Amino acid sequence: MKKAHKIRIYPNVRQETQFQKTFGCVRFYWNFLLDQRITNYKMKKENEHYQEDKTTYAGLKKQEEFSWLKEVEAQPLSQVNMDLNKAYKNTFNSKFGFPTFKSKKYSKKSYRTAVGMKLSGRYFYVSKVGWVNMAEELRFKGKLMNVTISQSKSGKYFATFLVDAENFQKAPITEVIGLDLGLTHFCITSAGKKIDNHQFYRSLEQRLIREQRKLSKRLEVAKKHNRKLDECRNYQKQKVKVARIHEKISNQRSDFLHQLSSKLTDENQIVCIEDLNVKGLVKNHTLAKSISDVSWSEFVRQLEYKSNWKGRILIKIDRFFPSSQICSSCGHNDGKKELHIREWLCSNCGSIHDRDINASINIKTEGLSGLA
Repeated sequence: MKKAHKIRIYPNVRQETQFQKTFGCVRFYWNFLLDQRITNYKMKKENEHYQEDKTTYAGLKKQEEFSWLKEVEAQPLSQVNMDLNKAYKNTFNSKFGFPTFKSKKYSKKSYRTAVGMKLSGRYFYVSKVGWVNMAEELRFKGKLMNVTISQSKSGKYFATFLVDAENFQKAPITEVIGLDLGLTHFCITSAGKKIDNHQFYRSLEQRLIREQRKLSKRLEVAKKHNRKLDECRNYQKQKVKVARIHEKISNQRSDFLHQLSSKLTDENQIVCIEDLNVKGLVKNHTLAKSISDVSWSEFVRQLEYKSNWKGRILIKIDRFFPSSQICSSCGHNDGKKELHIREWLCSNCGSIHDRDINASINIKTEGLSGLA
């Protein structure tokens, strides 16, 4: 099973310069190839005898005006060609669309290489860069497939290692759990445990708004004096401050989801969960921000790959299953209930139910019925 491990790295000044050069060359080569393909297509359409321009990296670096391409490793540029081919194949997929040009200001700074890599403890080697210090050792053992070097908007550098690792089969256990996802609580288990929704975005929202306002003012000042944003140190400093808040929110949320998904897949052989239509739910403008903040889709994604890796079973229950309407004691469907109703009395057997705990028990029961 292929596993990725993202580790923060600490390059020295020379290594930072080399990374920046490679980011720039990769972006340039992508734009060059994309422009070449678009031009070839248009010209071929106008003149069927048109000879296509098929200049590659090998031919490009021989030209004097592009000799600076020799200063970086060749493999990341070869990877660009493969990535663009893949992007073209995905053109008719509505999720991706036609490939676009990469902006110097707004595109993600990253490149991938699959050759000239070495690992030794908390150091890794990349061609034309040398040995780079890492925050921790690689967690997974197996064949190293490739490494992606990237820089976040806050200026931090990362290396993401893709490893072909063996499945980490945990010993089979008998525990089964049902999960009901919510907003008041992040999720409620069939064992009656309610896991808090920490609202990571909401907790830092006001601070983020303040810093974004400051950034807008810096932008207005720069425009007023007709200065380029790259030359405005105050604007760039404020931009990093805003990026760091976004990064903190993302890191807090990611850490919470990883810890919870790991705990659930460690302690249970079978996990049953609703198959929610998150895209449909976020169309509710009242709840959209809260739904985005809890990241249900990412949580389910983590449960899926961790269950597969550990030899567990993840069962998704049909999104139209009336988990909140059925009495978990007698199975009677008591009808639809408004969201504000948190406890209800079964009209058939008289059982009193906590809405969310009852739903999670029903999800567990429904999941197990599918295995019978």
